Amino acid sequence: MKTWLSLITLGLLSANFAHADINTLKQNLQKNFPEMSIKSVNSTPVADIYEVYTADRIVYTNDQARYFFVGNLIDLAAQKNITEERMQLLDAIDVKKLPLEQAIKKVKGNGKRVIYIFSDPDCPYCHKLEEQLAKIDNITIYLFPFPLTSLHPKAEAISKQVWCSKDPYLAWTDYTMKKILPTASANCTNPIAKNIALAEKLDITGTPTFFLKDGRRISGVLAATELESLMDQIK
Repeated sequence: MKTWLSLITLGLLSANFAHADINTLKQNLQKNFPEMSIKSVNSTPVADIYEVYTADRIVYTNDQARYFFVGNLIDLAAQKNITEERMQLLDAIDVKKLPLEQAIKKVKGNGKRVIYIFSDPDCPYCHKLEEQLAKIDNITIYLFPFPLTSLHPKAEAISKQVWCSKDPYLAWTDYTMKKILPTASANCTNPIAKNIALAEKLDITGTPTFFLKDGRRISGVLAATELESLMDQIK
């Protein structure tokens, strides 16, 4: 009985010490870097090293908050990018609040897997993502046309033409994968301006950015097999 009580006491003390160290870190961050925008502070698998989630990235430090590590924390044995996985969760959204009427919907197969994509028709990486999506069946795609006009001046007009097409998703893939220009007028009622505002609200600054059914945010391109694996993990 004494042994179990000792273990329980030790566990409680360890938890209290960890909590105290995080509080110390928070105090030192406020003292040393009052201008830094801190969203959260958490422990990591590495002893005495803490995750600091700032406005747009994760950095690592100890409770003194003097020296910082910037980069990816990798679990080599498990072949896991801990930083990347944490960012996906920390940047997650409630997908139930997305205005789906502003998206182009495409159902393939039984549509049981769901993905929500913010994509620019003139973004080369968006084209690569479309190539991977073409390999995936049993998926529902909600595509939010999001032109980055500062980089692609013609993308807004193309997005509107796609939206105004008889089959918007076909027009989108014809353009992004086959370089076939949409022929529809760009003058119909469309949500492109709303999508630009929505992306800003969600802190989406690059394309492609997409969300899984559980709200996890992923930026960039994944191979079809990797994307399917992630979607299949969601119950």
